[in-house]
Amino acid sequence: MPMDDFEKIDEEAEEPEGETDELEEIEEASSGGGRSWLTIVLVGVVMLLVGGLLGYFGRGQFGPEAQAAKATEQAEVALAATQAAANAELMTYLTQNTRHFKGDPNAAVTIIEFSDFQ
Repeated sequence: MPMDDFEKIDEEAEEPEGETDELEEIEEASSGGGRSWLTIVLVGVVMLLVGGLLGYFGRGQFGPEAQAAKATEQAEVALAATQAAANAELMTYLTQNTRHFKGDPNAAVTIIEFSDFQ
């Protein structure tokens, strides 16, 4: 019977070791977390690099410069249309009010000369 008492003491002593095993497993998992932190840092760095490259090379397509270029292009188209209409109106006025003609008044090209006879 005295051996049974020693076995009980050994079993009780083993229980804290079982708890220690659980603690060791937790510590191993947390020390393995060092690799997960390294992975997180590497993923973050890669994401920063990709974002920087996209921001640098994509700014001409999506940034304020692209919007300004589109607005400028639209303004140039509107200006060209306005100038063409103004030129056509001016030519119509001049050909109707000019008294001296040479050639066909409906020709594709009209040359108007302004000169001084002094």
